[in-house]
Amino acid sequence: MTSVLVLPDESWTDRDAVIAGIAGAVDVRGGSATEICADVLRLSPAPPVIVVAHGTGCAALPALALAQRTAHRRVGAYVLVEPDALASSDTWPDAPVFVVSDDEHRAHLCVLRGWTVSDRGVRETVALAVAESD
Repeated sequence: MTSVLVLPDESWTDRDAVIAGIAGAVDVRGGSATEICADVLRLSPAPPVIVVAHGTGCAALPALALAQRTAHRRVGAYVLVEPDALASSDTWPDAPVFVVSDDEHRAHLCVLRGWTVSDRGVRETVALAVAESD
């Protein structure tokens, strides 16, 4: 069964509603990338994992990807909601990326990276990512 990890971001006002609206969503805690990785390690979710991050929380994704590879836990997809940090490297992203954003410029940058920009809501985009990762 796919695990959906929802990363923390204090500015994400709809986060609790997103968690409540996704069956089996895991509420990940932490203030830094190290703390987020430690909480995911503690939670030990079943792979594949779908990682959902919002705004500044997206900056933790490369570290989380490395931690998941180290734990031999496959990431099925990343869902970025209004991402602030669009960093990528030769090791991240290591799975398909879906972006939920109303910002046309941000969406264009994501398309240039080969990421899928969704015109659906967060829950619908997560459901699509789960379906494609199975």
